[in-house]
Amino acid sequence: MAESKEADKSYIKELFQFYFAPELRSVATLSFLIVFGYFALFYIDGLFLAIKFLWYIATDSTALQGIPFLLSGMLFFVCLILPFSASAYSIFIMHAVWSKAEWKGVAKMIASAAVIAGALAIIAITDEGARFAARQPSLQSFVEDANLTGRI
Repeated sequence: MAESKEADKSYIKELFQFYFAPELRSVATLSFLIVFGYFALFYIDGLFLAIKFLWYIATDSTALQGIPFLLSGMLFFVCLILPFSASAYSIFIMHAVWSKAEWKGVAKMIASAAVIAGALAIIAITDEGARFAARQPSLQSFVEDANLTGRI
């Protein structure tokens, strides 16, 4: 138990040392942390909306909604969770990419560019996917109940 807490503290300490290192590269790492940290904070609302959607499904009678509600609901739920997950995980993945000692500098830069491009693509696609799913007639009652009509 004590080893687990020490391992967690050492990983968090290592993560902070990576992003807040007194080196020139920390300008890039801090910029990355600020941008993707902002995305994580911005899309945390999606997590709460996903929980609200699950509560809506659990408390209302959805047995007679049909396949369109199921498919639109699944798309909506997944697209609400993925932008936050992609932005939060990219912070940890970038640290993992640069802590690989056996990789060369060019490989680390290519992997960093792939992480950034992949995370931004996931965020953009799933954000539009959530809006598309919310516009479906089968989810109209939830959209009205959650007062989302102005946001989609």
